[in-house]
Amino acid sequence: MTQHGGRGKILFLSLLLLGGCATGPRLPAWAREPARIVDNGYIVYVGDGLEPDPNQAQFAAEGMAIQDLANECSFIPKRARVENHFMARVRGGFEAYASVAVNYDVCEEAQQTVEPQQIKALASAPFMEELKRYQEFIGNPPQPALAGGSSQDPAAPPPAISDDVDFFLARQYVAVQKENVILAPPGSYAPGSLATRVYLNNVTTVIRPMRTYYVRHPRLRTAPTTWSAIEPRVRRRYPRSFKRPIRRIRLGRAPRRRWFRRRPLRPRDVGRGRRRTF
Repeated sequence: MTQHGGRGKILFLSLLLLGGCATGPRLPAWAREPARIVDNGYIVYVGDGLEPDPNQAQFAAEGMAIQDLANECSFIPKRARVENHFMARVRGGFEAYASVAVNYDVCEEAQQTVEPQQIKALASAPFMEELKRYQEFIGNPPQPALAGGSSQDPAAPPPAISDDVDFFLARQYVAVQKENVILAPPGSYAPGSLATRVYLNNVTTVIRPMRTYYVRHPRLRTAPTTWSAIEPRVRRRYPRSFKRPIRRIRLGRAPRRRWFRRRPLRPRDVGRGRRRTF
């Protein structure tokens, strides 16, 4: 009986080891961090992606992180950088993670920069082009309607800021307006031109209530979140602000650090990114 009991224990331990190997490599510590942290004077954003192709998965992960950065900083400054990459093969595809960092003061400078010529001087053109490709990849090319405010006119500025959803929507509206300036052909948005006057009117009328709301709600500083975490709530409230809804899923780590069991990919899951202050 003792011999059979010993063999049973060995078999049980072997099954545990095999089960552990089947879940894939363990996520590195940085990939298990929240989607946004402040570390040694830098704001670090973590994005992830799930795709059938490894290159697409990595692109989706990095694109999500830089989009969150652009939402907070209002565009991607030159001193932003990619810090980490990680990829694991999962059933049906590849799960990738990427972290992008920017100095806190550099992000603040970008937020406060409104003039088109100064924005173009401070912006990272390669990162902004990557952001544009990512937005097209997920079905949301850069355009004012991305941050539209009402069902009657999706290209209009956001509504009055009454809660965090409206605040993040307004911040995305400003980010898209600045993105259009950065990606515009040379000679566009010349000082004093009609395009510049319209742009300045659009962003300044939104920035003022954003600043007021930010000052009055300290939780945006003490417990900040990201655009990718708020975006699903924005879509539900203002569905016409976006071209089409995008299903977000995450494997390996759930929002708010809530862990759940991995499950096989379904066909409709493939091709989607994940979740996820002024």
